[in-house]
Parts: sequence; C-alpha cells; structure tokens
Amino acid sequence: MIRQPPAPDSPTVTVYFGDETESPDVGMVRVDVPAGAGMPTHKHSGSDVILTPISGFVRVVKGEESVDVHVGDAVYITRDEAVSLANPGTQPARLIVAAGPANFVAGIRAWPDPQRG
Repeated sequence: MIRQPPAPDSPTVTVYFGDETESPDVGMVRVDVPAGAGMPTHKHSGSDVILTPISGFVRVVKGEESVDVHVGDAVYITRDEAVSLANPGTQPARLIVAAGPANFVAGIRAWPDPQRG
C-alpha cells in the first residue's frame, strides 16, 4: 500500500504493517523522500517513532534542534514531539520508520494513493 500526504513536495510512504486490526502495537513503513522534498511540522498521532535512513539522508527539526540523519544513524521521536523533515541533498532518501503503537501507521492508510491521482 503506497500513500502520500496531502502536502506539496511530500514523500511517498509504503505501509508494511500496522493498524488497529493487523498489528496495533507496532507499525512499519518505508518513506521515499525525493531531493528537495519533505514534510512540514507534524506529530505522529500518539506513536513513538524511530526513523533510520537506508539510503541518502534527511534533516529532522525538533523545536530548535536540527539534525542530519544519515545511513547507519537513527533518530527517536516521542509521541508528543512536533517535527519537520526535509531532504536537503541532491539524491533521493529512503527511510525505514517503526512506530509504536501503530496509530501513526493507521493514519497513513487514510492518506491519498498517489498512483490514483
């Protein structure tokens, strides 16, 4: 299942698992962030999130803190933190994101399917 948030220049998200019926305790998605794309400030619907790039890198902003997260790194985002994410690089970034509980992933399932326009 591929979804895309309804925001300009946003990444696509592939849902591997996680929702109220399938796996309520934990969810996992792959996030593909084109160069120059990102997500505006947001929260993760009551889920704690661990984000790790498997290619490229992203910049995560938590309040006044900005951190570049590269392959081999991980960033932990608590359920109450507001963050933004950007790919300032010249290459696409691909991330694996685990969320617990799976509320965040259940919300992603409601986003539009980019393949249906």
